This record gives sequence, structure tokens and C-alpha cells, in this order.
Amino acid sequence: MSAATTAATVRYRVRHETAYRYAHTAEHAWQRAHLRPRSAPYQRLLQHALTITPEPTERRSDQDFFGNPVEHFALARPHTASSVHAESIVEVDPHGPPPDAPSPGWEDVREAAVSAGAATRFELAQFVLSSPAVPRSGACARLGAAEFTPGRRWLDALSGLARRIHREFEFDPSATTVATPLDEVLRLGRGVCQDFAHLMVAGLRSIGLPARYVSGYLLTHPPAGQPRLVGADASHAWVSAWCPGLGWVDVDPTNGKLADTEFVTLAWGREYGDVAPLRGVVRGGGEHVLSVAVTVDPLE
Repeated sequence: MSAATTAATVRYRVRHETAYRYAHTAEHAWQRAHLRPRSAPYQRLLQHALTITPEPTERRSDQDFFGNPVEHFALARPHTASSVHAESIVEVDPHGPPPDAPSPGWEDVREAAVSAGAATRFELAQFVLSSPAVPRSGACARLGAAEFTPGRRWLDALSGLARRIHREFEFDPSATTVATPLDEVLRLGRGVCQDFAHLMVAGLRSIGLPARYVSGYLLTHPPAGQPRLVGADASHAWVSAWCPGLGWVDVDPTNGKLADTEFVTLAWGREYGDVAPLRGVVRGGGEHVLSVAVTVDPLE
């Protein structure tokens, strides 16, 4: 272990398997993968392998606009099935503030975001403006304002908004798709982690506070007495919000709590579309069946 590692540091092995089966032969496929966990002050990537079947005819690695590792690949040969298997070993240090940590009033945080130095203002501006899936709106501003009341401490209000979304919205994987707009999520009162992260980001941005969408994994716990099942976990999404002095603080509205060492960060951006684990186009193939299996194992 490195010198930065402490007794509270947690190490994980993450396996993320995606498989496509096509009704007919697909001629070409082009994909972009955000499946390599990014480095962060609190997170170190120790090992990573991305295996693609069939073997890509083109492949390259680089970083996207937000500094996330990204892999581009093409399957320029006929195929009826393909798979993408990512396996990583990651260390995560404690980094979340305690719930009672001191923080400024939220109005002071909003003012600090617009009066910071030029480099910081540029970074924060992209996480305050609207984006296609996360528009600023009156409805979202009212959601944020329900917790960000005048003079309230920023961290108290942030935790309160996460708890409110957890309390008032029901987790329902059948209620929405990746294309469901936020107005529909608000009307339905249900959705999945992606929807709740978008909703919280929109609530924060709509009152002028910087917030970004985070894609990654959450360590889940099986019922007492039952073993962890391979492939039973899933990708997760949460929110990172900025405060001077505290920096970026991760918070999970799906579970109504601050995020810390049980969370493995893949990538962050304005919204899901910026950091989808796999995104691309296929020529041919007709109807297809997609299956995804994720396993997050803590390592001694």
C-alpha cells in the first residue's frame, strides 16, 4: 500500500460485463466506453483491463472534456454478438465530510462560485448552466429551495435535499428510461438512481449552485446470512456539489446520504449522456438483447 493509504482505506475489485445479442448480423459497431475508473485525490486505480469480443478493428484511449478516461473502439466486421468486460482494482480513501462539518451559508457558496478566480469560475460554470437532460427550471428551483432556505448552512441543506428526494421519490426500475425528461420524473414521483441524480443536480443548479453528475458503483450488502451474488450489483449514479473550503462533496439522493468509501467513481460530467458506461451506434443487427452484470467485491 502507498504511504497515502490509511487503515480506513478500502480496496475493491469491480467487474462490469456488458453483452449484446442481435437478431440479425450487425455489419459495424462504434462504441465509446467510460469503464476505466478515474483517478481522484481520494481514489487510486491499481489495475484495469478492458476485454472486447470480437477483437476491435480500431481502438484508442484518451480523455474526454471532463478529464475522464475514455476508450473508443470499432467492430468493423459482421457479428451477431459482442461483449465488453471491464475489470478494475481500486482503492478509495475516506473523503466525505462528517454531517456536522462546518460550512458557509448556501448563499455565500453561490456568491463564491461567481467571484472565484478565473480558472475556478470556468470549471464551475459548466456545472451551473443547463444541459440537455438537466434543464434549470422553476419546478426544480422550488425543490432545491425547500431545503436551501435563507441562511441555512450549505452542508445541512445539501444533506436535507438528498434525504428529501430519497423520502419523496420511489425507486422503480420500470417507471423511466434514459430518455425520460425530468418533468416526467417529477410528475411520476419515481425513477432510478440516474433520475434522482439528475433531479438533485437540477435542483442545485436552478438556485445557482454548482453540481455535477457522477457515474460509478456502490457496494451493496446481501441480506443477513446470504452470500454476495456475482453479477447482482449495478452501475450507480450520484451527485457532487461544490463548496469553498470543502471542495467537491459527494452525496447520494437514491439512498439519502453523503457518499464516501462505499462508492467507486467511474466518471463525472454534466449529466448521464456525458459519462454513459457504453454509448455508440450499430449498423444492422435488427432487434437486440442487452444484458449487464456488475460485481463489486471488497478485498482484504
